[in-house]
Amino acid sequence: MAIFTENIGKVSVGEPVSWDRDAALLYALSIGAGRPDATDGIEYTTENSFGIQQKVFPTFAVILGGSGGSMDHLGDFKLHQILHGGQSLVLHCELTAQGIVTPRSYMSAVYDQGKNAIIELTTELVDPEGQLVATSVTSMVIRGENGYGPRPEAAGGWTWPEGEPESVIEQATSVDQALLYRLNGDRNPLHSDPVMASKVGFPKPVLHGLCTYGMAALALLRGNKQLSERGLGSITARFAAPVFPGQVLETRIWNTADGALFQVLADGKIVLDRGVATSAAVVAEGAAELQDAAAN
Repeated sequence: MAIFTENIGKVSVGEPVSWDRDAALLYALSIGAGRPDATDGIEYTTENSFGIQQKVFPTFAVILGGSGGSMDHLGDFKLHQILHGGQSLVLHCELTAQGIVTPRSYMSAVYDQGKNAIIELTTELVDPEGQLVATSVTSMVIRGENGYGPRPEAAGGWTWPEGEPESVIEQATSVDQALLYRLNGDRNPLHSDPVMASKVGFPKPVLHGLCTYGMAALALLRGNKQLSERGLGSITARFAAPVFPGQVLETRIWNTADGALFQVLADGKIVLDRGVATSAAVVAEGAAELQDAAAN
């Protein structure tokens, strides 16, 4: 078995993906918007509130790219070898309440992490006018595969923040949260079927990692003034441990000049690690600098 490194950079174009107002509302509710106060984040959870225009929660973009198409071009390893290791998202513009995008995906990196290999799968979402809407990078752990070399320097690192966090946001997950989140499209029975969960060693179904990811983004907008006022432009995190529906999440937030560093814990155990978020303004400024450099 092997990873097909010869396919690094080869683009696979998926079928167009559309969404409507209801899909955006469902996503916001499935990550806990509207709890515990139903008026908190009402712009994400309603479409007809007086004087409020519906907005799409930023991390909704991660479900629009799907899995990046067929996995066959990545390698001949088995599905049970794959773990979702991490996720990053960059928003190049604000999502509209309804729309359509075409996902363009490619394997962007392969490297070793101990006894396992990491595949980074990049997906770009492009609107019908050719405008880049969002870019996501899914890090997949391929258990038992290695021999592909160290992590590229460009992938960057994470520095442990000094001092205590400026904010700590607690969010209770509901016992039926995975059942609600799965309606966004991820029907993996690991998140709903007790028999499937037991087969992989869990006492009960686990919450979707991307649900925890979305809840972390919600906590960041509640606990960091810069992100709240300037919008969420990017968010990156590593999945460290599973969350079970009904657990309470604790998001620890350290403010930075560009946004925040964060971790998420459940029952004292780190479940999302090495979190970095930047504001939409910072992402826009970076894009403008790149355009100026290209023009010159």
